[in-house]
Amino acid sequence: MTRFLVKDLVKTNVSCYNKSDNWEYINYLDTGNLTNNVISEVVKLIPGEDTIPSRAKRKVKQGDILYSTVRPNQCHFGYMKNLLDNMLVSTGYAVLEPLADKVCGKYLYYYLTQREIVEYLHSIAEGTVSTYPSIQPKDIEKISIDMPDLDEQKAIASVLSAYDDLIEKNNRKIEILQDMAEELYKEWFVRFRFPGYKTAKFTDGIPDGWEYKPFSKIATFERGVSYSSDEIDCEDGINLINLKNINSYGGFRLDGTKKYNGKYRDGQVVKCGDLVMGVTDMTQDRRTVGAVALIPHFDNTCVISADLVKLNSDIDNLFIYSLCRYGYYSKFFSQFANGSNVLHLKPSSLRNQKMLIPREDLIDSYVKVVRQINDTVNNLNRENDNLKQQRDLLLPRLMSGKLEVKVS
Repeated sequence: MTRFLVKDLVKTNVSCYNKSDNWEYINYLDTGNLTNNVISEVVKLIPGEDTIPSRAKRKVKQGDILYSTVRPNQCHFGYMKNLLDNMLVSTGYAVLEPLADKVCGKYLYYYLTQREIVEYLHSIAEGTVSTYPSIQPKDIEKISIDMPDLDEQKAIASVLSAYDDLIEKNNRKIEILQDMAEELYKEWFVRFRFPGYKTAKFTDGIPDGWEYKPFSKIATFERGVSYSSDEIDCEDGINLINLKNINSYGGFRLDGTKKYNGKYRDGQVVKCGDLVMGVTDMTQDRRTVGAVALIPHFDNTCVISADLVKLNSDIDNLFIYSLCRYGYYSKFFSQFANGSNVLHLKPSSLRNQKMLIPREDLIDSYVKVVRQINDTVNNLNRENDNLKQQRDLLLPRLMSGKLEVKVS
């Protein structure tokens, strides 16, 4: 093996977007929307019609490596394999362009995602009480790498990429299934084309038997635990479901789970099928505040953090989840959050907000169909979690040379 510094293997002088580029649209990726090479959301913006965030500046190319310089411990990094046109990323990313004659780009990406690298960068990150811990691109450039020859790098990257390809395939299936559930909800409960709608009676545009109910008559709220940094700085403990477990605008993320060894109440425990809502947003974008998620299966105890509330309802959680996420109530609720730096949503502000609840038989019919979709999604997510664990176990062994690969 030969030792190199990252700065000798990449270009970091990234070109930036300006109005003279005259792009008809921009595909924008912010920090937090790319985790472990999985993109949760890309925002399409049209200059002149939409507000372009001031941090949406850095152009990226196919094969670039993105590495978050803000909150580096949260694994906001990725390899740009399937790049959209007119792609910009936040200034919170270091953009590394691998030099093809010196290094296999995917090999370098996997090397930088090793846990010891992430922990090292987090340990040198600087910040204040009011700012997030951050690093500089030069901190990444100073990392030294013992590298095998180019052919072996490609062979190692190929082994690890096979896991990511399977994960990506499962994510596409998940996206299709979730789109099916959303479309069914909108067809029945937004467009009112539910079974029997042709003979149904409507009063003031609402089907008979449907009713607007205040949130206080639909669900109660249980706030999660407040914790100190010492209580989550642990290897063992129960699972702490927190704001990072909430996808932008709804849905659950397994990789956000932390370990917790503090106290909690029985009401703060969540199990498979329970429904939670985000009541905090670390940005002003309102992506997580008001957003809902269903808890998947975990092998051990889970509690929620104070950034979430558990919703307890006599109506099936799967329908309330769909009502909030697909019926736009989550976005409506998010407007009640306020705060100069961090948005906070008081559950009490939602109690009198009315929601349209259909007949019980329609709820039961919808849940019966969507339950099967949700179970399949949960199974695919568990499969992805297993694939990630296998990949991450292989990663340091392949990089250190303890596990050899055949070079064809």
